[in-house]
Amino acid sequence: MGVGATMQSLAEILSSDSGSLVLGLAALVAMAAPFVDRYFIRRRRLTFRVLYNSKIGLSPIDLHDGENGSAQADPQLERTARLLSRMSVVVIRIHNTGGFDIAPEDFEIPLSFTFGSRIVWDARVSDATDDGLRQHVREGLEFFTRESQPVESAKLSRVRALLPKRLAGVPAPEAPEWHGVRLARLSLKRKEKFKLVVVLRESGGDGEISKEIDHHARLAAGRIKDDRKQRRFGWPVLTTAVGVLLTGALLATLIVSWSRPAATAQCATGKLSVEGSSAFVPIIDRIAAEYHGQCDGAAITTRATGSVTGVRALAPVGAAGKDELAVLSDGRSGEAGPDLEAKAVAVVVYSLVVNRAAGVDRLTTQQVKDIFSGRVRDWDQLRPGPSVPIGIVGRGQESGTRKTFEQKVLGGAEDRLTSDSCREPERDPAAATTRCERGTTAEVLTEVAAVPGAIGYADVPAAKTAAARDQQVAVVQLDGRYPDVTSIAAGYRFWTVEYLYTKGVPDGASVLKRFLDYLASPTARAELQDAGYTPCVTKDGLLDPLCTRGDI
Repeated sequence: MGVGATMQSLAEILSSDSGSLVLGLAALVAMAAPFVDRYFIRRRRLTFRVLYNSKIGLSPIDLHDGENGSAQADPQLERTARLLSRMSVVVIRIHNTGGFDIAPEDFEIPLSFTFGSRIVWDARVSDATDDGLRQHVREGLEFFTRESQPVESAKLSRVRALLPKRLAGVPAPEAPEWHGVRLARLSLKRKEKFKLVVVLRESGGDGEISKEIDHHARLAAGRIKDDRKQRRFGWPVLTTAVGVLLTGALLATLIVSWSRPAATAQCATGKLSVEGSSAFVPIIDRIAAEYHGQCDGAAITTRATGSVTGVRALAPVGAAGKDELAVLSDGRSGEAGPDLEAKAVAVVVYSLVVNRAAGVDRLTTQQVKDIFSGRVRDWDQLRPGPSVPIGIVGRGQESGTRKTFEQKVLGGAEDRLTSDSCREPERDPAAATTRCERGTTAEVLTEVAAVPGAIGYADVPAAKTAAARDQQVAVVQLDGRYPDVTSIAAGYRFWTVEYLYTKGVPDGASVLKRFLDYLASPTARAELQDAGYTPCVTKDGLLDPLCTRGDI
């Protein structure tokens, strides 16, 4: 394919609905990346900057007086000058520049500084945000030896006790040579800062005083940076710039698309009731509202009755009302007779959900079978930790979700009902496991959130919404695979195809026929994708391969 053809294809993709969505997401990701990194991934940030690193001593030559330097300086002063001539001072500013407080336990390795061949003689804390911080840092300040020597460390008080001897030139054999300072148990509130002042002496002879400074630390879920080494045009600036460019491209694409005539639905006048699957009725209700917005003569109502109940209600409908009722079924219905037509709408992936008190985030198919058969009755049989009795929240026999669960996961029927409350097995006080049933997906998720140790199942979009809304609900991996349409090829088994059943072929001018056509439109496909479902009809009008094998 030539460059021209490639660019033309790219332009077509970007001008499509999905292209605009991808462009918008790319812009959002690019602009949000620095903020996600700062506030969610590496939420804690500690920066330091070396403000001063220089010699502080006098040259002994400067102490002589007279034109020819014949006047001799005081011996004590000269000895002090020679001592100071090999000394230097380092000032380091340390600042919590992140959006979160930093506690001692956040450090995997405490922050420490070494100074090449220079030996630490003293240190102090200055310009702290407040006196409490200054005292806290002083109490945690430690001095340590080289790794090549027997490792020792000391507090500030011990180092200062030996300082007079060192200044007087008195040997102190009990004093190791400290080559670094460590900020042990450091905690900094957001925006707090202080300066660390370190007095050093070169250990060598009369050569140049080194200015080497190294730091060593690791901050969990955070970053420690040398402020002077941060690049002006680092990746946060670049990603933000890319995001701005993509946003400009998106706006240009939207302006072009708005200038085109909008696609309109084929409208019809009349009424239609869509019933059945409680898992799928909410998204169909949203699509019906979109259709009604373009076709106000069409009155479409929805009702969650359960897949099995819905198909049973459709079977006896006569010719007069056959175009006024359609039924949603999770998977093909065994109740459907030869006079019912099935249209594949979307791929539906389901997930097991648990109350977080269960303490698990993954299960195997065999473990699920053991739970629902009553062989496993407490979560401590599946993971280390405290005893938490298992409570099962299932769906009624009218549910297509339950049918899919029994077929794809259990390989058989669920056990008997033992409870109405989901808290105690009041129907069968001798039952080892409490098992209740609820009529809709929403009710199942509500009970799972309310009952410690509960387990249930729901379609993935509803499960994720519940988990985001209520921290007591957790989505569970099955056989090591996360519940997602992309996991199906790897063997994830808990999924099916959503079908819309009609009584025979709808009349071409009916609301039912026009609404079925609308379900294959770009608008309806976008609604399904936004809700977390994979449309069976692709943008090319073909059937997604998954929708031909949903009942295997």
